Amino acid sequence: MRVDFHMHSTFSDGVETPEQLLQHAVEADLKMIALTDHDEIAGIDTMLAIESPIQIITGCEFSAHYKGKDIHILGYGFNHHDEDLHKFIEFFKEKRESRIKDIISRCIDHGYNISFTELEDLYPNTKSYGRPHVARLLIDHGYAKDVQEVFDGILNSKSPCYIPKVKLEVPEILDIIHNANGLAVLAHPKLVRNDDYVTELLDYSFDGVEVYHSKHDQADEQKYLAMAKERNLFITGGSDYHGIPNRYPYHIGEYVVDSHLVNRFIERIRCISA
Repeated sequence: MRVDFHMHSTFSDGVETPEQLLQHAVEADLKMIALTDHDEIAGIDTMLAIESPIQIITGCEFSAHYKGKDIHILGYGFNHHDEDLHKFIEFFKEKRESRIKDIISRCIDHGYNISFTELEDLYPNTKSYGRPHVARLLIDHGYAKDVQEVFDGILNSKSPCYIPKVKLEVPEILDIIHNANGLAVLAHPKLVRNDDYVTELLDYSFDGVEVYHSKHDQADEQKYLAMAKERNLFITGGSDYHGIPNRYPYHIGEYVVDSHLVNRFIERIRCISA
């Protein structure tokens, strides 16, 4: 059984709508998926409302902060109607829109001829804008050739145009997920770029580790699999698909996880959802 527990839609920084993602997942013969938009859960009901042979589990990729590093935490199987969770999501939504408007304002101040109105015109279906959307706008104006060049240059973390995300500490995010009866998973540990930090993070109340990810090679998988097994944590995986041009994976189903690799997680999720 082919599964994918990590993908993004137009409700955060993905290019495709939840409807398009689900259709492509059906075409790719996936059997179980999770929509994991950044700090956003509004796309879940949209996806759940569509008749489909695919089992959909609730998901979200939360932004956290640890020792100066951006940490992403995947929440799964939570009650997406939880009142406290919704208050938290609304807080992040307001901060996210303010941040993007301020980033564009700084870009203008530094000679880049772009505007928020152009961003809205370029992404009419997007519900929430992020740094990749601004990058696309800069590319269209000829200021860079691809998203990575923008992230390495105009919008890198030391650039005067850059504004960091609002992020909470790891324990706060874990509490939000657990209080909504969900499971908390450390996302793509390779991208933490410090395995000592990964080890320290897993001392918190995580339920699982995203061992299988499109940016992990076989050596990474073996390393994080050992870490997860040592702590008796659930093992998960997903493509982290965004639909951004020239960014792997290029389509849904190109990177998938076989269910036997994550069977304990699937069993637990099915118990939660029953």
